[in-house]
Amino acid sequence: MSYAWQQPYPVRTTAPVSLHVVAIFQYLGGLITLAIGALLALAAVDVIPRLEYATGNDAWTTRPAQITPIVAVICGSFIIVGLIAIMLGRKLQRGRNWARVLLTALNLLSVAGGVWQGYTTGRPYAETLISIVLPLVFVFLLNTRAARSWCRYQTY
Repeated sequence: MSYAWQQPYPVRTTAPVSLHVVAIFQYLGGLITLAIGALLALAAVDVIPRLEYATGNDAWTTRPAQITPIVAVICGSFIIVGLIAIMLGRKLQRGRNWARVLLTALNLLSVAGGVWQGYTTGRPYAETLISIVLPLVFVFLLNTRAARSWCRYQTY
């Protein structure tokens, strides 16, 4: 009599909590970036009127819509970055190890930028501390044993 083959690790259907937390922050960051890109696009095509100070009669006036190529490129780049952030969050949740490694590297670069900002300004501000601590927490969450196991073997 033989027994059925059993996997050495239990098969999980969802990512660990640490990856869910990082993915949710990725989703939120991507949605905020998409919203900024959409608002810039609306301002560029003059759905949101632009105020301009008229120097001759000391009054605020609106000017007609003139979309420039620079504003279009900025809007497009915000939208692309937002979509990439959402995609990285989803790939991380699905257990892609390359997404975990890429997000770890990007968070370490963010920490380096925060340290540089604190060094150049001379004294730590709350924004500087947050810009250092939050990515460090994400690096820690991305490198927990459960997160590494989920991204390598779909187990934890």
